[in-house]
Amino acid sequence: MNSVVFGANGFIGSHVCAALLGAGHRVRAFDISRDFRSLEHIDSPLLETCTGDFLDRMAVKQALDGVDWVFHLVSTTIPSSSNSNMVFDVQSNVVASIELLEECVSSGVSRLIFASSGGTVYGCPATDPVNEEAPKQPIVSYGCTKLVIENYCQLFQHQTGLRTISLRLANPYGPGHHGMSQGAIPVFLKRIRSGKPVSVWGDGGVTRDYVYVDDLAEAFLKAAQYEGHENVFNIGSGQGVSLNELIALLKTETGRDVEVLHEAGRNYDVPRIVLDVSRASHELSWSASTPLQEGIRRTWQHLLAQEPHQHE
Repeated sequence: MNSVVFGANGFIGSHVCAALLGAGHRVRAFDISRDFRSLEHIDSPLLETCTGDFLDRMAVKQALDGVDWVFHLVSTTIPSSSNSNMVFDVQSNVVASIELLEECVSSGVSRLIFASSGGTVYGCPATDPVNEEAPKQPIVSYGCTKLVIENYCQLFQHQTGLRTISLRLANPYGPGHHGMSQGAIPVFLKRIRSGKPVSVWGDGGVTRDYVYVDDLAEAFLKAAQYEGHENVFNIGSGQGVSLNELIALLKTETGRDVEVLHEAGRNYDVPRIVLDVSRASHELSWSASTPLQEGIRRTWQHLLAQEPHQHE
């Protein structure tokens, strides 16, 4: 198949590109980046890079030429900052996603896979683990916009026949996560490598579902090939790990002592969320196969092989 990955230079996007190429699909990697740093290790005649702005409708339209599958992994905000400018969150994510859907229909795209958020669309869930039918009550704008885009995906499928699938992703981690502002595992590991303390908001009891990025990329590939009737899938490990438990694991795998600084809890942090992934297991024949301990080990070894950055 001919695919375009929007947000291809990002952490998840680069791994989705690698999974598609590994399965023999042609990939057009679209990103605002000019260096495509996350893809520089991939040498494949099936890979084409395309620099453009997701908010530029003409650039998006051109990127869709001749494409069968679309992977939408662009987000202009992160959960921790999305409440600070909700209008921008809606304008840059919801509006741009609707324009993408319209252009997909015009271009004859057969399928769109959207990266939604399993950690924010549910808010503070009443069930543990939480399944796809649970109430959606986001407490951050990021979750609200993800949910709205999901709904527009389903609306377009109903109205136009464009096949859409939304994947509600748990907390991804793994090699190649360059950012320092998001993701407990990559942020903590980079602080540990630099001999700096890690910051924990609250008492360390905040519990999340962590999924290794290669497993997650495989879920995108499975979703692209899925022929069933479901439109939304939780994608995670199905297991909850508190920050305190995570830090203990990091100490074990790095062999280093970790100084922990406790700070006041944040009002946008859901205390506990673990995803029920039984639908993905049953419908997509997918499950996360990388144990957390093994995934942390691989991430740490990859990080040690990289040049440290000044801002860590």
